[in-house]
Amino acid sequence: MTKKELEQKRKIIRNSFKDANSVLKRGNIIMLAIGLLLGASFGAVVSSLAKDVIMASITSLFNVNEVKEIKVGNILIGEFLAALIQFIIVSTFIFISLFIFYLIRNTVVYHKAKKQPIEEEKVEEVVPTTEELILLELQKMNEFLSKEETKK
Repeated sequence: MTKKELEQKRKIIRNSFKDANSVLKRGNIIMLAIGLLLGASFGAVVSSLAKDVIMASITSLFNVNEVKEIKVGNILIGEFLAALIQFIIVSTFIFISLFIFYLIRNTVVYHKAKKQPIEEEKVEEVVPTTEELILLELQKMNEFLSKEETKK
């Protein structure tokens, strides 16, 4: 390490400030904060759908006041059932929203690609490596020697 490199590395605070500033200028922190807020809001909406709409219909179906009261024999399965249904609903909503996002994205990418001129595919000739060439020569020599031995 040279003296100049060491001197550059010694300026830890200045380099850290430059790095943090460049991250802020790219907007990654702001996008992360927006994503976090949207994710929390989306989670609240989906949880409300699961608890207030779907669980209410399940409670009316089983004629109970709360899902927690659902029993099979003497075993309370209501709380587990509620958590399982909420997990399935949240997972389904996340999958559907991701599917729609990628559907739109891939549609846009396809239409952009469709506007580009079509080029013929270039077929690259596979050039064997030195090892492969040596192996081929050895195989030919082996075949030749085998034919010579069978003639004797």
